[in-house]
Amino acid sequence: MLFFAIVYLVEGIGQARVGIILQPLTNYLKTHGWTPLEVTAYFGVLNFPWVIKPVFGLVSDFVPLFGYRRTSYLLLASAGGALGYAGVALLNGPAEFALFLLLTSYAMATASTLCGALLAENGRTFQQSSLFVGQQWLWFYVAIMLSALVGGELVQNLSASAALKAAAGIAALAPLAVVIATPLLLTEAKTRVSREASRIMAAWCIRQIPSNSRAWLSVSISSPRR
Repeated sequence: MLFFAIVYLVEGIGQARVGIILQPLTNYLKTHGWTPLEVTAYFGVLNFPWVIKPVFGLVSDFVPLFGYRRTSYLLLASAGGALGYAGVALLNGPAEFALFLLLTSYAMATASTLCGALLAENGRTFQQSSLFVGQQWLWFYVAIMLSALVGGELVQNLSASAALKAAAGIAALAPLAVVIATPLLLTEAKTRVSREASRIMAAWCIRQIPSNSRAWLSVSISSPRR
């Protein structure tokens, strides 16, 4: 339970579209002469990783990293989130830190997907699905409310640039809590990629390419190795 509380607190703080950086970033862009439409488009790009969340879950299910389907990817995503926000805090100008900000969105979306899978798996194991889901939304919205308050205070009391850098610095520290908590609180058995899982993954990939390119790929995958 403590692990999920930490993860969803971090997610509420770190999501660019609702977290602590939302108000400082919006204010920063407006002070640099961006129109409301341009600001909306900027945040729209940051929403894209959340649209493709199922892809992250599929990869973690079928392609374990260092033998783990959740733990390794969660550590990598959390480290990526911390790195992304550190880049935002250190750089100047929307164009300079745009890729770092996009990295944070991919990192948060990946971590959210993995934690959702862990929550579902543990909910079934302990017959506590409703309790786990309740804790998920409780701590996520607690984080959003605190982020809104802190972000507003930063905008009110600091310059646009200083408020953004302060918010990014706080957001960079938050994922480190997940990096620390994951090896301490999360237990996951090692797993291997099975032949059947590989075939399922390959079949899914084939469906994503044009039909005129599928035939030779199907033959290649189904042919026995010598």
